[in-house]
Amino acid sequence: MDRISQKQVENSERFYRVPKALFENEQYSKMMPESKLAYAILKDRFELSLKNGWIDDVGDVYLIYKNGDLQRMLNVGEKKVIAIKKELNAFGLLEEERQGLNRPNLLYIGNLNVEKEVIHRPDALGDKELSKRQYRNCQNGSTRTVKTTVK
Repeated sequence: MDRISQKQVENSERFYRVPKALFENEQYSKMMPESKLAYAILKDRFELSLKNGWIDDVGDVYLIYKNGDLQRMLNVGEKKVIAIKKELNAFGLLEEERQGLNRPNLLYIGNLNVEKEVIHRPDALGDKELSKRQYRNCQNGSTRTVKTTVK
């Protein structure tokens, strides 16, 4: 295994930030995972939009991102990209504005609804300690279910 070094983390690795609200807010629970990832990819383009001065008359930032580019990023076909965009639109997270003949659409990204309070568990799932008996069963590959007791 080739371990990740500090230099790689600081200089070369880039990440898409996927908002937790897409997973924690019940409003987005029925959304396809590809749509959630597409939202993060599109939102990541805001920095480029600002550099290019892509701000409309009202002050809203827009993106220019062709379907083909999103197809390559997600490794899906055109029909899937269209379905993803429709779903994002249905959830109020994407709006397309046509520019006209042979010009790409302007994409406006919507804000997530984070007004609903997300319930955080004091003990995250899977953080309970196993008793020695349960641990032995796990080591031995026992298929018998052991009732977990909260300490």
